[in-house]
Amino acid sequence: YDNAKQILDNISFSIKKGEMVGLIGPSGAGKTTIVDIILRLFNPTKGEILLDGKDIIQIDINQWRKKIGYVSQDIFLKNDTIANNIKFYNDSITDEEMKEAAKMANIYDFIQNCSDKFETVIGERGLLLSAGQRQRIVIARILARQPEILILDEATSALDNESEVQIQGVIENLKNKVTVLLIAHRLSTVMNCT
Repeated sequence: YDNAKQILDNISFSIKKGEMVGLIGPSGAGKTTIVDIILRLFNPTKGEILLDGKDIIQIDINQWRKKIGYVSQDIFLKNDTIANNIKFYNDSITDEEMKEAAKMANIYDFIQNCSDKFETVIGERGLLLSAGQRQRIVIARILARQPEILILDEATSALDNESEVQIQGVIENLKNKVTVLLIAHRLSTVMNCT
């Protein structure tokens, strides 16, 4: 980012709690910049982001980030069990919360069909899974933390059509449960937003 060049100008929008909003546009249009500002990786030079009327700058950054789940197209899985990839070093997540997150991420039935269920080892970077299965495990990881806001930043762009349809099912399941901001290049990805 170059301080001499303005990336976004005169942007204003509202997202209601539980609403799903899609943001589409070509590369370089500022979609990820909006996400970075919401995540507080950058502070806006002008204006403000309000949560229930309160500027997010006034909210403790750690508390703010606990409220937000972020899923990008670049996913990270470790050579471990499905359970450990969903809980991801967070011992406060119960088995029941993990299972519920897997159901919301539309990966539970697949896990139940695995030989060792949640104890199935998935290989380095999830090599033993399809791209769509890997993405849904990462979404389950985020949902297990029970965020109030979920940002999906190009989360389906690297997937084949069948996997994208499965992720679309996940997104559909989240309507009215979590506030979702869906960032995409393709209009088809955001067609079901409200």
